[in-house]
Parts: sequence; C-alpha cells; structure tokens
Amino acid sequence: MQLLLERLFTICLLLSLLLALSMVLSQLTGIIIGNGEVVVQSSEILTQPTIILAAIFSGLAFILGFFPKYQEKNNS
Repeated sequence: MQLLLERLFTICLLLSLLLALSMVLSQLTGIIIGNGEVVVQSSEILTQPTIILAAIFSGLAFILGFFPKYQEKNNS
C-alpha cells in the first residue's frame, strides 16, 4: 500500500510541475509573439488540472505521513 501511494505521489507531483511549467512557457510564448489570446487560453486550459494534481499529491503526502517510515522519531 505504501509503495503504491509513493508512486502515485511521485506521478502526481511530476505531472503537476510539468503542467505548471508548460503553462508558464506557453504564456511566455504568447507574450513574446504578442498574442494575448494564447496567454489567456493557456491559463484557462491548464490552471484547473494543475491545481487538482497539486491537491492530490498534497493529500497523498498527508496520508503518507501516517506511515512509520515518514514519522519523526523523538530523540528526547
């Protein structure tokens, strides 16, 4: 179970970062070529999937925090 959650976390994290990077690059391209419609369209298309993937990997990170491997040990 832990291995599956770790892989899902990694996949969602990478996809979220790739979508965010592609959104920024497409907006930068739109600015460079002077086409405001490209900037707006890239934001409208890519914002929601990026946020959803970020929420999923955040939830997975929260769940993984309950596994013994990820819990901090108290050295007091």
